[in-house]
Amino acid sequence: MPSVQIRSSPSLSPPATMVTDLKQRVIACLNRLSDRDTLSLAAAELDSIAINLSPENFSLFINCLQSTDYSAKSPVRKHCVSLLSVLSRSHGDSLSPHLSKMVSTVLRRLRDPDSSVRAACAAASVDMTTNITGQPFSILFGPMIETLIHDCDPNAQIGAAVCLAAAVDAADEPDVEQLQKALPKIGKLLKSEGFKAKPELLGAIGSVIGAIGGRNSEKALLDWLLPNVSEFLSSDDWRARKAAAETMARVAVAEEELAPLYKKTCLRILESRRFDKVKLVRETMNRTLGLWKQLEGDSTEVSEFSSSSKSASSGSSATLGKRSNGMKGKDRNSNAPLSSKLNDVESLDRSNTPKDVEESKEKRNHSKLGAKRVLVPAKTSKVKENGSNKSQVVQSSSDEESPETDSGSSSSSSPAKNNADELSMIRNQITQIEKQQSSLLDLFQRFMESSQNGMQTLERRVRGLETSLSVISTDLLVSRTITRNENYKRNACLQN
Repeated sequence: MPSVQIRSSPSLSPPATMVTDLKQRVIACLNRLSDRDTLSLAAAELDSIAINLSPENFSLFINCLQSTDYSAKSPVRKHCVSLLSVLSRSHGDSLSPHLSKMVSTVLRRLRDPDSSVRAACAAASVDMTTNITGQPFSILFGPMIETLIHDCDPNAQIGAAVCLAAAVDAADEPDVEQLQKALPKIGKLLKSEGFKAKPELLGAIGSVIGAIGGRNSEKALLDWLLPNVSEFLSSDDWRARKAAAETMARVAVAEEELAPLYKKTCLRILESRRFDKVKLVRETMNRTLGLWKQLEGDSTEVSEFSSSSKSASSGSSATLGKRSNGMKGKDRNSNAPLSSKLNDVESLDRSNTPKDVEESKEKRNHSKLGAKRVLVPAKTSKVKENGSNKSQVVQSSSDEESPETDSGSSSSSSPAKNNADELSMIRNQITQIEKQQSSLLDLFQRFMESSQNGMQTLERRVRGLETSLSVISTDLLVSRTITRNENYKRNACLQN
């Protein structure tokens, strides 16, 4: 019997020893990630371990990644998530039994205040979606939806929305039925005051719409979606305005059958928001406007969307009314939205006589001038003070609002030319002011980034000082203890 035990012990000890060695090696590498000098070597070694892992060690490796908490430094937290991407790309469907544990590891990192960690979570979601196809998409999709709906932490909301959008965009065959069921739940968060990550949520909604792609779509889905999304086109947050425009672009591309039913209303709203003060948002608005113009058909919209679009446009018209409060009544009439003015003029062109056509063209020029003049921001007063010639041009444009000639006069081409020149001058002023505002915004963003980097550097230095102080205090305590023991022994010897 003793000989049997001796023979059996070597066969059992190597696996246990290998597991222990692997765990200690991984933990040692994770600790070395905290040091700037050993960061690159530790990261390379961890990547090598992840690539060469055997299937029986998958669970142990993932448990080691889960053991790190928020007390670890940012590079450690970030690389623990990045290793999930390395695992997914290297082993693929072999990780199917461990997919739920990998998803939970990502969910634990969504509350991280560091945006680079949340970006690593989104990249890991993409790699798990594209490489681990042995499990249904709902294993990844379901927990993301639950976190998005029930978690009140702003960082977790941002991370869940970004990861959800990335996973849905990367999926080859997403579960369309489940996505369609989840879309109303996600859409309700747009009205929730407790949900703070509205731009990221709009991006996730756009990704879900693109994944559905018109399959099993219902008209009632767009009846509540488009009004809620269009409200964010006038949001104070420029990121929300940009995300709303991108979501409407997704609807125009994906819903080829139902989108034409809302073409007229969407064009009217986008036309009123195409002159955004932020260049990036303005370009997105124009691209979305072009996509909606390419749709075929122009049917009558549903009443719900019409009422919501009227309320959305009333807010923008009220803002414009404050800027033109000191103008005459006839000038206010000419400051109506440009699209409605053009529609009225087109209806007059179809019904009036040739003499009235001449008058309608002249009114159209005046209406364009009034609409353009209203869009000039309040900062144009500074431009007027700097250049007297430009101020005279703007003043003359307000004086020439009333028609000067009859409908049958032969000198109608001269006012049209003057109006074109004045419009070009005003357009140049608007472009100049928009460039200045964009440069100021970029400067402010760079200042915020530099301030954030400075705070992070200061925080790292404070942590280093705290560590040094703790080490020094420990050394002093040990030295005092040793000194007391030596004195005690010396006194005992002297007494003996």
